[in-house]
Amino acid sequence: MKNGYQIHNIENTNPASQAVLEKVMEHYRFVPNALSAMAESPESVLAYLALDELVHTNTLTDEQRHIVFLTISREYDCSYCVAAHTAFAQMGKVDGQIVQNVREGIPLSDPNLEALRKFVTALVETGCHVSEEEINEFLNCGYTRRHVLDIISMMANKLIAIFANRIMGTDLDEMLQPVRWSRVA
Repeated sequence: MKNGYQIHNIENTNPASQAVLEKVMEHYRFVPNALSAMAESPESVLAYLALDELVHTNTLTDEQRHIVFLTISREYDCSYCVAAHTAFAQMGKVDGQIVQNVREGIPLSDPNLEALRKFVTALVETGCHVSEEEINEFLNCGYTRRHVLDIISMMANKLIAIFANRIMGTDLDEMLQPVRWSRVA
């Protein structure tokens, strides 16, 4: 951890943060270090959790959501987030080769999933200044305009964690060590 941030735990924190960490425990079945440290601001954790719950009910499939979250995390170079979403994708039974390819930025063999990965990458790289051609290419692969907006909502959710992790220097949880990630040049 850096910049004076610390890991909060349910037993030893202020009442507002304690209540939020209990919600985190209900949501994830454990308290990730990222959200534990973010409990410095209970409202930030609540905003993250509320958006997280909403984006998990969007029109994308579970597999597609895992690809979106992993791609966003990779493209923003968030080691903590890539490790966390790798573990979540594994728990969600996403094919290991898909997970590995997204982690490495390698095209996916499934054309529809590759269109998704490629579009999300373009959104991140351009700050959502994608061309009409790029949008149409994505739509021509069977996605909808609603999917575009669903992905943007997922980006908003992920950016809360990515930016907080950058400021806090979040230590990787012990359970995430086996899926540690750092960008290879």
